[in-house]
Amino acid sequence: MTAVLFVRLSAMGDLVHGLGAMAALHHARPDWPLALVTQPEFVPLLHGLPVPLRVLTFDRRGGLAALWRLGRELRRLRPDVALDLQGNWKSALVARLSGAPRRLGMASSWRQEPASRWLLTATVVGAGLPHPAKAATKLVQALAPEVAFTPPALVAAQSELQQEQIAIERLGIDWRRPFVVVVLTDPADPRALRPAVVQELSRRHAGRVLLVVGPAEAGVPVPAGAAVLRHARGELRRLVALGAIVAAAGGLVLGPDQGATHVLAATGARTTVAYGPQDPQRTAPPAATVVVHALAPACRPCRSRRCHHEAGPVCMDFDPEAGRTLDVTWSAPA
Repeated sequence: MTAVLFVRLSAMGDLVHGLGAMAALHHARPDWPLALVTQPEFVPLLHGLPVPLRVLTFDRRGGLAALWRLGRELRRLRPDVALDLQGNWKSALVARLSGAPRRLGMASSWRQEPASRWLLTATVVGAGLPHPAKAATKLVQALAPEVAFTPPALVAAQSELQQEQIAIERLGIDWRRPFVVVVLTDPADPRALRPAVVQELSRRHAGRVLLVVGPAEAGVPVPAGAAVLRHARGELRRLVALGAIVAAAGGLVLGPDQGATHVLAATGARTTVAYGPQDPQRTAPPAATVVVHALAPACRPCRSRRCHHEAGPVCMDFDPEAGRTLDVTWSAPA
């Protein structure tokens, strides 16, 4: 029996990408105790998973005191193996603090901070461009070689579904029939759908489009008359329920390459992700349709959180339903 610790502190979408590999390892080695270190705000996403995960949290805003408390918990856990899914100094340090005799992570070319590999005992080489789901699978395969690539699957409880159905119905949307969810994020972020695009989608799908807004976007303007579903801080489970409802109704999610879109995609909802500055080969949800601007500027993908194009983020100034579809092929990493 081998006790395994997964380390994935952020971001939300990347954590979701790694859940399939955790489930696959549990299926292959059901007697192995599994644990995960992540940020406290992401813990609700783990409810209902078919994986008995012991979850430890690290508050990245808590400074050295939070790190000391986590180190004490990790020493009590005493894992045999720590898998650094993130690939930076902070995640490698958490793996080191665990005291695990084996600490595995991806090799330099797949790490956010390559030098952090020195806190590990071994690294795993990945082929092609790095992707968080593929990295998680490669690391799990180092322990259980027969494991195949497994997409994440988030599941909502019946009570969660009923509560979200009521919230949707109050906005005038029939959740029993196909409807469209548009993920609205801060337009100051170059990854976000442009306001004009959101307005056009709302007009085109009038009566069956639902804009979903998270706590960070509470002040973002919305098109007049649009149905807006607002999720407050601490309500991540509502996002899981919403995705499950869309999937059951045969609806569609349209969104940018940001955390909420990835969560919705992991519920089984049919999802189209619009890519501008990001590279879909590095971040696309496994089952999603990926689209890019048919006339995207040469500077994309830049993977930057600030746009340096003289006309702004023109790479996201397009209709995701009429963009150029890309074939992002997924298979078990070799």
